[in-house]
Amino acid sequence: MKRSKAQTVTECVQMGVNMSKVTDNYKNLARGIGFNYDESTNTIYGTRNGYELLVYATDQRYPYLLTVTTSVRSAGMALGKDEISQFRKSVAPVTGMVQKDSLITVVNKSQKNQDKLCADLGTTIEALTGFLRERNYTPCCQTCGASTQTVGFMLESARLHLCADCAARTKSENEVKAQQRQQKNVNIVGGIIGAVLGSLIGVACIVILGQLGYVAAISGIVMAFCTLKGFDKLGGKLTAAGIVISCVIMAAMTYFGNRLDWAIEIYNGMKEYFDYDMNILQSFRIVPAFVEEADIRGDYIAAFVQQMIFVVVGAVPTIISISKEQKNVHQVAQIGYMQNPGGFAGTSSNGSINNF
Repeated sequence: MKRSKAQTVTECVQMGVNMSKVTDNYKNLARGIGFNYDESTNTIYGTRNGYELLVYATDQRYPYLLTVTTSVRSAGMALGKDEISQFRKSVAPVTGMVQKDSLITVVNKSQKNQDKLCADLGTTIEALTGFLRERNYTPCCQTCGASTQTVGFMLESARLHLCADCAARTKSENEVKAQQRQQKNVNIVGGIIGAVLGSLIGVACIVILGQLGYVAAISGIVMAFCTLKGFDKLGGKLTAAGIVISCVIMAAMTYFGNRLDWAIEIYNGMKEYFDYDMNILQSFRIVPAFVEEADIRGDYIAAFVQQMIFVVVGAVPTIISISKEQKNVHQVAQIGYMQNPGGFAGTSSNGSINNF
């Protein structure tokens, strides 16, 4: 469907408003259940009945479909399927429960009504911690399994429950990996190949939607996303030079896609009305002459410019997204502060961990 620039700007502004509203709702939700909210990692965290819990949306497109995790161990066997099934059935807000090694993951039912969401989340947390306590599960480090109080950390997009030693080691290891990645030279040739391959997907989108009668925003967004991602994947990372090269490829391939779309229209028209023996390659070559002779140069240029506007609309958020991803690769971030003073050696009196 065709979108104007005004519609695109409105959608972007609305998205920012919605994200701000979600953040405010998370803060209120955290207060409502007696937890805290860490805005930098978008995670609600706290302890209940001795268990450290992290609450977050696994998929940001569904911000109120919340996941609750904790890391625990028991001298007995792992939870059985019947126990998990019974828990899910007995706790109404719970839609799923999984145990993987020491990590217990519970998925809470999505609720847009904040009061209902708060009540449901509180019910889930009380039920989960009670369920674990009945079975003599104790908090443990997700990595080494040591029975100790943990604190939440975020490694890239994954949330972890780590003890002090594992947190320090994980942070140190990933700092080295991040430095090595930063020092790694970009593969320009590989990046160009990746960008060209990605742009071909955008060309296909332009042609397919064009033949359906649309000059669609999605085709420009696909072109930008696939071209930039292609350079990033095969080039090793997206640098300023990579962005410039990708933009040149985007412009060239958008021109190619637009011209190919017109060539197919010309080919179909010649074949239908004139029974003219012509192939697509010949049709592609005569596009400029046909446009001039038919006096539709304005329409031809307008279609290309519109596609380029859509490419820009897609390129800007994609560049920002890739830049954030690259910045977060191998990054370990502490989620809030430690709530149980003395749980870690080196914790201050207010329960926060000293920076590593």
